[in-house]
Amino acid sequence: MTHRFQVGQTVLPAHPRRANPDTYVIVQALPDTSHGPQYRIRALSSAAECVVDETQIKKVRAEPRYPAKVTRENKHESMSHLVWC
Repeated sequence: MTHRFQVGQTVLPAHPRRANPDTYVIVQALPDTSHGPQYRIRALSSAAECVVDETQIKKVRAEPRYPAKVTRENKHESMSHLVWC
């Protein structure tokens, strides 16, 4: 399967749990699994990261004015904050 989203793209939860959901940036497109395309995403408002299925996220209609940059330095930060959403 191919990934619909690209690294650096800004996304929202497809089914937000609150009125103002966090905005996320795609940090990494993960290798294909039996679950379908998956991504590692990082919240723009914090350093929280999680892994989501493609069905759990949707494209942001308008990109934020100053999206978080994904750089080589922060791409491989500690995985201790990585959780399943």
